[in-house]
Amino acid sequence: MSGGNGRDSARHLPDQLRDIAVAAAETEGLPDSEPITSVVVLGAGLARVAGDVVAGICSLRAAVPVVAAGASCPSWVDESTLAIVVAPNGSDPGAVAAAQSARTAGACVIGVAPDGELARLARQWKMPLVQIDADAGPAAGLGVSVVPVLVLLERLGLISGMTQTVLEAADQVAERLTRLDHDPLVAELAAVLPGRLALVTAAGDMGKHAARRWVQELDRFGGVAAVRRRLPADADDVATGVRLSEASVNGSVLILLRHSAEPKGLDGGVAIARDQFAHVFEFVASGEGPFAQLLDLVLVGDAVAEAVAHQSHRQT
Repeated sequence: MSGGNGRDSARHLPDQLRDIAVAAAETEGLPDSEPITSVVVLGAGLARVAGDVVAGICSLRAAVPVVAAGASCPSWVDESTLAIVVAPNGSDPGAVAAAQSARTAGACVIGVAPDGELARLARQWKMPLVQIDADAGPAAGLGVSVVPVLVLLERLGLISGMTQTVLEAADQVAERLTRLDHDPLVAELAAVLPGRLALVTAAGDMGKHAARRWVQELDRFGGVAAVRRRLPADADDVATGVRLSEASVNGSVLILLRHSAEPKGLDGGVAIARDQFAHVFEFVASGEGPFAQLLDLVLVGDAVAEAVAHQSHRQT
């Protein structure tokens, strides 16, 4: 959601999530799920992050192991493996090579991609393919890469409740977008960030991905030096952050990203941190379930980066 028209493009995200869920639900030629004993999600870049998100969501709910392996097909892949290959640009060499390796190993392969080399191979191999939008922005790209994988796994009976998860995420994105234009905390953080180091902290799988996205967008679009740290759990964690702050010319801003799936027992460390930093901002994810909360935090981070960028532009 960063860049000149980022907010406008993000407004299409709820519909994009719903549309790609329908496309996945209508995909033909899916395999029999009975022989499947494991699932591997393959893809590089954004697709690798999407695979990590899927694996995190499935870790406690899926009927079989779901592993994210990036663009490297694991050696254990065989005839009992379902390989879902995600290529947001359609022709990523790593994803294409991973698809070929998985097929050679005997796995059942399903593609998630727009038109491109992977789609061409899907037609050649008569492989199921969910077609996605090649022009989706970064926030939308994450969503439309994750959603079809979740829906496919649900259709195969390997996990339940994923369609509802997607619809709840779409509703949460729509709700968050209505508030971003007038969010005082976003504006306040954007005002103090320039010239300071952003310490973006979070815990748990979804927090890790949200914090990574914040760091990327603050650096790339907001021009803010940012690092990702784990949410402070004790005084030692806080001391590490303080040392980083003291090494920065203008000090730092501590950003706490919170969500309902984070490990318990972190409030003590957060309380210590609040006393040690002059600038502390806490964002608590809204929405039902980890996927909705991840997208919620992503949208807030994008909004902060965009606000910093616009502020810098006005000053030049």
